[in-house]
Amino acid sequence: MSSPVSSIAVDDSLWPLLRVTFPRVITNEQQAELFERTLSYLRRGERHVSLVDFRLLQSLTPEQREQQWRFLRQQERPMRQFSMGIAALINSPTLALVARVLVHRIKPSVVPYSILASWPAAVSWAADRLRDNGLDEHAVRVRQRLGASSGARLG
Repeated sequence: MSSPVSSIAVDDSLWPLLRVTFPRVITNEQQAELFERTLSYLRRGERHVSLVDFRLLQSLTPEQREQQWRFLRQQERPMRQFSMGIAALINSPTLALVARVLVHRIKPSVVPYSILASWPAAVSWAADRLRDNGLDEHAVRVRQRLGASSGARLG
């Protein structure tokens, strides 16, 4: 008997910030569904920032890593056009290394990205991308709702 697999959560309630949260384990079907959902956001034709939380994810299979790389290559043009950046929240050194290898297979990187280990740093980076792209109001809202300090760091 296998344990139930949690879904990949996608939250666009703070649009143009898109939050994606991975469970401990994902199936190939869940990954394919995420790719379709990502395509639906790219088809909107609106610029956005993604904050992807991998903290619970234990690992990806080699096939899933290859599928991610292939998806990024196939969607390079719309991602360059509509993604203002991707903040990857990863607290596992092994997964962080895998993510860096995946990104470096795509030369140059499709979009600005940062691999961070703490929630405040990831939220701050994502809010900074919004601010740097002229979306100050959205950046403030993201910081207020998700708990990151403002660009002027205290202490």
